[in-house]
Amino acid sequence: MHPRNQHPGDLPRVIQIGFHKCGTRSLESLFRHAGHPVLKYKFRRPLRRSRNAAYLMRENLNAGRKIFAGLENYTLYADLIYQTESDSFEPIRHFREMMRDYPDSILLLNLRDREDWIRSRLKHGHGEFVQRVMRQRGIDSKDEIAEIWRGEWDTHLAEVRAFMADRPEQLVEFNIDTDPVTALVERFSDYGLDAEAWTDIGRTRGIRRHPLVAALKRRWAHMRWRSPD
Repeated sequence: MHPRNQHPGDLPRVIQIGFHKCGTRSLESLFRHAGHPVLKYKFRRPLRRSRNAAYLMRENLNAGRKIFAGLENYTLYADLIYQTESDSFEPIRHFREMMRDYPDSILLLNLRDREDWIRSRLKHGHGEFVQRVMRQRGIDSKDEIAEIWRGEWDTHLAEVRAFMADRPEQLVEFNIDTDPVTALVERFSDYGLDAEAWTDIGRTRGIRRHPLVAALKRRWAHMRWRSPD
C-alpha cells in the first residue's frame, strides 16, 4: 500500500532524537514528500493558534500523560525544541519516556560533525539563538556555551546508544555529512521514501547576500516577537 493511503498507525513512529541543526528540515522534506504526516516544531491547528510541540510534550509528562498525548497522529517527529528567555525543554533527552510510552517506535539519531554543529548553532538566527540561550543560563561567553554543548552532545549520544543497545533494530543513526541518503531510504523501505526528495534545506554556508538584506534579516531575527508556547 502506498504511504499516502496508509494510516500513520500502520507504520512505527519515527522519532528524530538528534539535536536540531542536524538536517531536521531535510528529514521533514523526505517524509512529507512520501505523504507522511510530520510534526515539526509547531503543532499547527486549522483556524486555531499553533503551539510549540515540545512545550505540549512537557505538559503531558508533567500531567502523567503519554509524551505524545494529543499529538499521536504523525509518522515523523522532528526538530522538537522549546527555548525562551527563561525556559527550555528538549524532548530528545526524553527518549526513554518515548520508548516507554510507544515501544514500537524507531529512534532516528541524526548526526553531523560536532564542531560544525556548534558553529551552526552559534550562527542560528543570526546569533539570536545563542544569545537567548546564554541569557537563559546566565552565561556571557560563547566559548563557555560551546563547551557546554560539546558535553551535552557527547552525553546524549552515549546515553542513547547505551539505552538502545538491546534493541539495535529500533535505533537508526544517520550522519548527514557522511552517510548516503540511499541507505536511509533503504532502512525505511516500508515508508516509500524517495532519495530524490532529499535536499540540503537550510544550508547557509557560502550564501552571499546584499549587505542591506543581511542587516535586515539579522535585525528581524533579534527583534521579532516569539510566543512563549
